[in-house]
Amino acid sequence: MTYFGIGTIAGSTSRGGSSALREMLKRLREGGCVGITPDGPRGPAMTVSIGTVNIARVAGVPIVPLTFATSRRRILATWDRFHLALPFGRGVYLFGEPIEIAAELDEEGLEGVRRLLETRMVEMVGEADRLVGPDCRSRSSQVMPAGRQGR
Repeated sequence: MTYFGIGTIAGSTSRGGSSALREMLKRLREGGCVGITPDGPRGPAMTVSIGTVNIARVAGVPIVPLTFATSRRRILATWDRFHLALPFGRGVYLFGEPIEIAAELDEEGLEGVRRLLETRMVEMVGEADRLVGPDCRSRSSQVMPAGRQGR
């Protein structure tokens, strides 16, 4: 990632989470962008964690949903069905409309935003898969055992 000028922030809910949170908030307040895997380090897959919404709320920034798909890929048999792009395929990135989060939202309001983000992300994944070609099955049905990558 550093080769492309993209920094990383290591941390998760299970390891280094508080320092990662502080660093993300600092970068966002400085006007930077932060990418978050919204289903967290443990899943379940394609279920947005409330942490993503809370970080955006505290930082006062919108969430911009983003997904991608490629026509040549392997979907690994990992908990998140990791998408491993293969060479010589077509690819697409989709960006959704920004989702603003009011600072004064209560738990119910935050859960509503979480569900909205999750719904949009799942719809966008389906659309990205559709755009890269008719032979691409959905990520949930195209799985390669994790121990067989590269064969």
